[in-house]
Formats: sequence, C-alpha cells, structure tokens
Amino acid sequence: MRRWYIPLAALLAALGIAYGAYALGYWPAEFVQVLASPRLNANDSHNDALAVSSPVRRIRAEARVVPARWAQLSMALDGTVQQVLVREGEAVVAGQLLVKLKDTRQRVLVSQAQAELDRAQAALKLAQAAPQPELIAELEAALAAAQANYSKLADGLLPGAITEAEEALAQAQADYAFLTQAASPQLLAEATTELNLAQAKLTEAETEYAAVSGRADAASLPEAFALQKATAEFNAAQAKIDLLQGGATPAQRAGAAAAVRQAQARVDALKNALPGELAEAAAVVQQVQAQLDLARAGVRSEEVDVAQAEVNVALAGLQEAMVALSESELRAPFAGTVTALNIGAGEQVAAGAPLLQLADTTLWQVETLDLTEMDVVGILPGEEVSVTFDALPDLALAGTVAHVRPVGENSRTATLYDSGAPEDVLTGDVVYKVVITPDQQDARLMWNMSSLVDFGER
Repeated sequence: MRRWYIPLAALLAALGIAYGAYALGYWPAEFVQVLASPRLNANDSHNDALAVSSPVRRIRAEARVVPARWAQLSMALDGTVQQVLVREGEAVVAGQLLVKLKDTRQRVLVSQAQAELDRAQAALKLAQAAPQPELIAELEAALAAAQANYSKLADGLLPGAITEAEEALAQAQADYAFLTQAASPQLLAEATTELNLAQAKLTEAETEYAAVSGRADAASLPEAFALQKATAEFNAAQAKIDLLQGGATPAQRAGAAAAVRQAQARVDALKNALPGELAEAAAVVQQVQAQLDLARAGVRSEEVDVAQAEVNVALAGLQEAMVALSESELRAPFAGTVTALNIGAGEQVAAGAPLLQLADTTLWQVETLDLTEMDVVGILPGEEVSVTFDALPDLALAGTVAHVRPVGENSRTATLYDSGAPEDVLTGDVVYKVVITPDQQDARLMWNMSSLVDFGER
C-alpha cells in the first residue's frame, strides 16, 4: 500500500526542484508547466497532445512608470560653477537658465573678437570709399617732406659738400672772432685804409655815372652797376670802422655765435650721413608715393575683396567666441521638472559629467521589466493593454503598445569564482522592453512606480 508514496514523493521533489530553478531564472516557466502537466497516455488523441503543448495563457509583465521625455544634463566644457538657479522639484520652461559657470575668460574672448570685427569692418568701409581730397592732400604733403629729407641726405653725400660746409664754418668762426676781440691800432689802421679806398672808388663811380645819368637807359648801364657796388663796399667799410671804434652789441655777438653753431651742425650732419640712411629715406618716398597713387586711383575691387574676406573671418571668430560663452551656461532643452540636482555653487565640474536630471512629469509611460522571449512573441505596436499599479490599487488604466524594443537583454547575471578569478555569466531569462502609452494620465503617478501590464490571453 505504501509503494504509491514513492512515485508521489519523487514527483513532488521534481516539481519543487523545477520551481526553484524557475524562481532563480534557470528554467523558463513554460518548461515547468510542461513538467507539472499530467502524462499523456499512448491512447490520447493527437489533438489532446497539441492542446497540452500549446496552452492558452494570459501574458502579464512587471513594469515601471517612467516619464515619456527626460534627460541627464551636463556642461559642454570644464569649469567652476558660479551659480545654480534651480532646486530639485522646481518646474522650468524650455530655454530657462539652470546652471552658470564662471565666464570671465569667455567674455574677454568675445570682446577681443568684437574689436577685431569692428577693425575689419572699418577697413572694408575705407576700401569701398571714394578718394577724399583731404587724404590726398595729406599724402602729398607727406611725400614732399619725404622727398625733402631724401634730397638733404643726398646732397650731403655729393663731392665737395663737406668742403663747402667747412669753409662756411670757418667764415662764421672768423666773424665771431672779429666781433668778440678788442680793437687794436693795427686793425683800426687797416679798416681806415679800406674805408679810404672804398671812398675813392665811390667818388670815381659817381663821376662816371654823372656823365651818363642824362640818358634814358642810364639805370641799365655798367656805370650804374659800378656805382651800386662801390656804394655797398663803402658802407661795409664804414660799418667795420664803426664796429671797431664802438664795439659789437650783445645781439651781434649772439647772432655770430648762433651762426657758428648752425655751420658746425651742418658739417656734423654731412659727415655722419651714411648710404643706409639714404636708402631708408628712398624707401619712405616710395611708400608714400604708392599710398598717394592708390588714393588717386580710387576704389579697387581686389582691395574690397580682401577687406570683405577679413570681415568674414572676424565674424566667424566672434561667432566662435559667442558659442564658447553660451557653453558656460546650462539651459533647459524642454519644459519639465528638475528631478535630481548633483551640483552646487563653487564646485568644479568636468565636461560631460551629469549635473542635473530633467523630466517632463506631465506625460508618463510604462516600460516592462520581465517580459520574456516566450511571451513577447506576437505583441505588436498598437495593441490595447491594461495597466494596474501596486501603490494605487484603485487605479487601472487602459493603454496602447507604443514600441517593442527589438533587442532583448538578460534579466540578471551571476559571478562565478571557480577558476579563482571572478567571471560574470548570464543566468536569467532574456527579456524585452515594451513601452506602453496610457490612454489617460493620472496626477498621482510618480517615476519608477511599480505596475503590472496585462496583455491578455495568447
């Protein structure tokens, strides 16, 4: 009588092992159901066998509530946080400033780029402008000055120029010495003799001129020129006598000293003039002449094109600087709620590091967690489903399958240490994510709430 306990105990043990394996994720539920089903007799019909191997099942899957739109936000560059303008749970609008980094360097770059653009635009206007009379006059004056400087240097390098300057210096020195030395009897005697000779020449010239003064052309006769020369020589001799007898005035001495200095400066300038300075002066003349020619020629298309290209380059530089400045700010890409905030003022942040989580909490969807490969077959977008929520037992929402992710993922992994080194191996079922859009929203829903999706019988 007790022999029937042995097969029963074996069957129960097998079922327990199978269930435990299923609970751990080693065997699919369908295989366990096959093991638990009654054995078919050899006399059962073929239809009964098909009914056992393909039973009608109700497909349900655990799921969670997630926002239809959310994002982890980060900065595009490294920097120090200057200001955090939002708090967790705060609602924001699209484009609202959330986090701001210190931007001193970026603002300096923008100012520099703006100045370069202003310079390029001014150069373009100048290239496009017709020649102005004032500019041409200034260039003509500059050319005259450059040519005069070149001529001065060139004259200094001519043969005999230094000799002439030295002779002029010697005469100036002699005049100064004459004015500053005391009058001696010998000088007075020589000056008196010169005055007497000048007087005699003047008397003779007056007599000769008197003989022809009645003629109409008397002023152009040689006698008239001879009289003028004799008169000048007499006046000079008389001035010399007066100077020796009365002495030079302070003004005369100062004038003679200035003449000596000027003559000496002329000699020094001629001796110090080099061929290199002359070449430099010639280059200045050529440069000013070229500028004057351009001004007289008017607008040139080549110069306008070059100036326009410089404006384009400067504008691109300004745009690049503005982009760098905008990257120091973190703005909301869409309207939503700040659900997580991981940064504070004064902290250093790295580009790409998550700082803030933003979600649109006005529109929820449901994503399955454990829909296996055996259950996902046949589920298509557009199908109607029912969704219930663990935290809201009174809430059941109808929904529609919005998307079935075509790639499955393993539900869990285990770490083995048999070989000494840890190794992760796949141990669970392959599950597929199905996204459900509820037909209506409920204000009580929150992110990651547990839910159950009923796909109906299959």
